[in-house]
Amino acid sequence: MPRQQRIVTDLSENSRHTFGLRMQARALLVTLAGLLTGPAGAQTDSTMRPVRTFQPYKGSVERVKEDTPVTAMDSAAPVLRQPGEVILEEDPRITGFMKDYAERPDELKGYRVQIFLGDRAEAQEARSAFLRKHPDTPAYLSYLAPNFRVRVGDLRDRREAERLRSTLRADHPGCYIVPDRIEPPALPEEGAGTP
Repeated sequence: MPRQQRIVTDLSENSRHTFGLRMQARALLVTLAGLLTGPAGAQTDSTMRPVRTFQPYKGSVERVKEDTPVTAMDSAAPVLRQPGEVILEEDPRITGFMKDYAERPDELKGYRVQIFLGDRAEAQEARSAFLRKHPDTPAYLSYLAPNFRVRVGDLRDRREAERLRSTLRADHPGCYIVPDRIEPPALPEEGAGTP
């Protein structure tokens, strides 16, 4: 490397080093000046006062009565609490669906025990005999061509149906459990107490 080029390179390195030292010294002086004129310096200076940023409310606080108007946050107009009415707006299709739903019979999926299958006169006699012996258990007569059938009970699960079938087996040896649409259980009468 020629001598002239080496001197220029050495000078540029020295100037970078000197510039870095100058910047550090300047930053140190600015920091010291800030410390001297900061809060500690302000306390010794009689012309500067500390600024208070929070001013407590010195007025009286009024109690709000329950019947006074309530002011909404986004408007200056008072909103009074008063009884009102609710207006329900719904699609006419929903109204029609609810009317149709109310007219449908309330039936549930469940089980019954079939005790008879045969002609009409014998089916009616079998149903009457069953109701005389078991007045608390409902009995239904239905037609499935060419026969009439008698099914008893409104049972929601299979275990209840098994219990009923086992109690009826002595009088009706050919009875069996069938899945069926059942009537919902009757609600207890008013004043009768809950089970």
